[in-house]
Amino acid sequence: MAPNIEDAQQTQNQKTLHVWSKPIEESSDEVRSTATNPNGRPTVSEAVGMIKPDDFANVHNTPCARQGFLAGIAAGAGVGGLKFVLRGNAVKAANWAVGVFILGSTLSYEYCQYLRRAERIQMKRHIEVVTENKRELARKAAEEKKEQLRLERGKLAVQKPWYKVW
Repeated sequence: MAPNIEDAQQTQNQKTLHVWSKPIEESSDEVRSTATNPNGRPTVSEAVGMIKPDDFANVHNTPCARQGFLAGIAAGAGVGGLKFVLRGNAVKAANWAVGVFILGSTLSYEYCQYLRRAERIQMKRHIEVVTENKRELARKAAEEKKEQLRLERGKLAVQKPWYKVW
């Protein structure tokens, strides 16, 4: 089935953010499977069932994925090469390289995600401080304006002759 021209134009005009956690559309079988689980928590089989081939095609768009892969490749190549030079067994060196690649990629990815969460929390704090400062400045400006109006009324009252009531 060929995509419509309207669909192509819509996708060109829209910017999308590809992340691991995409909104899940509820279907009748998803509701049924969570209803059978007494805890109401999703199972591993349900999680695996939600993975689409498109998710693997867009891994490069996920935050921290590039850094994780590069760190894993470097660590795996380093340890695998060192193991091969020291022991001379290519199969064991390749196994070590793959294992360290997976471990290094995972650790680097999770560390990057930790830093992103910490930065997000810090940004929220900064935003709260800035908004609080703006509120404080607005409150002070309102108080100063009130004080100016009170002083102006006092000056007008002093300038007004005593015999004019109105």
